[in-house]
Amino acid sequence: MRLWNWSKFAFALLGSAIVTASGVTSASAQQNIDEPSLSPMIFGETEKERREKIRKEAQDEREAEIISIEQLRDGQNLDEPQLRPLVRMGKDDDEFDDKNGSRITLGDEDDDVGFFGGFGFLIPDETNLSLGVGPVYRPDYFGSDDYEFDADPQIYVRFRNFIFLDDDGVDFALFGFSKFKVGPTIRIQTRRDQDDNPALLGLGDVGTTFEFGGFIATTFAERFAVKAKARHGLKTGHRGTIVDGSLTALLFRSKAVSLAATGRATWIGNRYADAFFSVTPEQSLASQNVLPVFDADSGFRDIGGSVTAFINIGKRWSLNPYATYSFIANDIADTPIISQFGSRNQYAVGFHIQREITFNFGKK
Repeated sequence: MRLWNWSKFAFALLGSAIVTASGVTSASAQQNIDEPSLSPMIFGETEKERREKIRKEAQDEREAEIISIEQLRDGQNLDEPQLRPLVRMGKDDDEFDDKNGSRITLGDEDDDVGFFGGFGFLIPDETNLSLGVGPVYRPDYFGSDDYEFDADPQIYVRFRNFIFLDDDGVDFALFGFSKFKVGPTIRIQTRRDQDDNPALLGLGDVGTTFEFGGFIATTFAERFAVKAKARHGLKTGHRGTIVDGSLTALLFRSKAVSLAATGRATWIGNRYADAFFSVTPEQSLASQNVLPVFDADSGFRDIGGSVTAFINIGKRWSLNPYATYSFIANDIADTPIISQFGSRNQYAVGFHIQREITFNFGKK
C-alpha cells in the first residue's frame, strides 16, 4: 500500500479516536482526574518490540552481507584493490567484522537524532495501538459528591516518534532530540449538561470545546516521564485556558506486572473558571436562588495523583486497574456548586481490559 494511503488511514484512525473520546458521557466533561494516560509502552521496550528488534537486526545483517558481496564483485570488475579478499557466508560467518560495510541506515536508535528528528514520520515504520474498555466509578461532574458507574474507553496510539494519542488528546512531536519532545497538542473536551446533576440546575450547559495548544515532554533514567501542556478553548464551550503538568514514575516492572504512579497539577484561566465554577445573577435566579452569586478567579484548580498497574494476561492482552485522587484548591472549592452540593475530594477507580496491536509499514 502506498505511503499516502497509510497516512490517510493513520489520520482517519486519529479522527475516529477523537470522536470516540468526545462521545464519552457529559458527566466527564470537566474531568481531568478520571483515567491515567500512562501506557505500558512509555518505558522501555516491550517483549514484542525486543523480538522485532532481533528479527530486524538479523535481516539487516543478511542484507549487509549481500551488499558487501556486490561491492567486492564490482570492485573486481574495476580491477580495484580488495580490502576484504575473502568473504564467507553462512552460519560460521563470525570472522566477517564489518557486516554493515558502507551501508547507511536510519534505525530505531536514530529516531531522535537531530533537532528535527521528529520528521522521521515521513518514512513510516511502525505504529503501536492499544485499545481498552472497562468500568469506572467516578463523580458525575467535577466537584460532585455523587458518584456513578460508567463505561471507560481507552485508546493509545504511537505513530513512530511523531504522533501520540491518548485520553488526554493528541500530541504532535514536531521537534525533538534525545528523550525530549516539543510540539502542538489538541483535545476535544466533552460538554457538561445541567441535567447531569440537580446541583447544576440553572447554570446552563457548557458545550463541547476544541482545545488547541502546545506541549513539552521528556523522559529520563528510564523510569520517569515529565509532561506539561497549555491549551486554549477555541470553539463554543469554555473558551478559556487550561495548563496542566504531570510527573510519572515507574515503580516496578517485570514480565508479568508493572506499576506506575503519577502526580499532576492543573491551573485554569478566568474564562475557564467562569464557565465551570462562577454563578452569575441570571444563573442564580434560574436556580431559584438556590445557588448564590459567585465569581470564580483564575488559579490552581486541583492537585492529585494516580496509581496504575499493568498485568499481562496474554500475549497481547493486559488488565489495567487504576485509582485516582484529586484535591480541589480553595478558591475553586468555594463555588456553591462544590461547597454546598459537592466535595473538594475527588476519587475514581476502575480498570481496563486492553489489547495491544502493532502495525508495520514498509516492511517485507
